[in-house]
Amino acid sequence: MNFEWEPLADGASRCRLPFLDVTIGLMWSSAGALLIDTGTTLTEARTVGADAETMAGREISHIVLTHHHIDHVLGASAFDGAAVYCTPAVATTMADSAERLRADAVGYGADQREVDDAVVAGADRTVVFCGDLVVSRTTRV
Repeated sequence: MNFEWEPLADGASRCRLPFLDVTIGLMWSSAGALLIDTGTTLTEARTVGADAETMAGREISHIVLTHHHIDHVLGASAFDGAAVYCTPAVATTMADSAERLRADAVGYGADQREVDDAVVAGADRTVVFCGDLVVSRTTRV
């Protein structure tokens, strides 16, 4: 394991990532593996993915992004093929505020090149979002 994961229940664990001390979660069953938040860079997210695959015995199939902060969303594009769910506000931030996300991440000390890679990779992601009601459209992020 690359990070220290705390078991919460059968098929549920959480981890505090070293960069910005963000807490992420993982839930899994025979139906799939759900990651709650993704970290700041693709490198960090891929490392999370490796841990998750070891614990769950499968790749991440679903992602929930809880809010728009850099340490929760920028790693999402590391999980090709995973369905990404978030609120409309998170999808809008990811789609329309790449420069602000980039500046925030670098301002907090993330590696500029790694942040740029995450922002560029995220430009082609599609997310499904829901708010008070399930919305049946997708937004490019």
